[in-house]
Amino acid sequence: MPMDTIRLREALITQLWRMNKMNIITYLREFIEGEAAALWYLKTTREEVVIPSMISENLRVSRARTAIILRALREKGYVMMEIEPTDRRKMAVRLTEEGRRVIDAKYAFLLRYFDRYIAVLGEEHISQLTELLRQTADHEQDLADWSENRAVQSTKEEKNDR
Repeated sequence: MPMDTIRLREALITQLWRMNKMNIITYLREFIEGEAAALWYLKTTREEVVIPSMISENLRVSRARTAIILRALREKGYVMMEIEPTDRRKMAVRLTEEGRRVIDAKYAFLLRYFDRYIAVLGEEHISQLTELLRQTADHEQDLADWSENRAVQSTKEEKNDR
């Protein structure tokens, strides 16, 4: 492997690790996983009825993890759960006014934090960063296909070694 590629790889990994420790990622992660993510989904979904499996799919977490999240949110008074009248086998999850207030406050803080981030880095650098992140997201499928192919190839090699 060329030395430039090795240096680039190491520099990228180092900076991604550093970024992962930053408050901006911590605050953003809150909207991607856990209780705040569930509240955000409930606030922003256009679905008339939300059932736990929908939250599980949206957050990409197990149904057991979703049940734990919903129990905690219910205990805090942020969600209500009721048997769905049109299908008594389903449990409908609804955001309470307190839940709405909490997620609105968290989102308002996140927006102010990102505004500060833009002010610190400057509009030009943020535009460049945003474009690089867009390109990264656009190539996610290529990376997923590559890693899936590598996993299949590794499994075949393991079977051949037996």
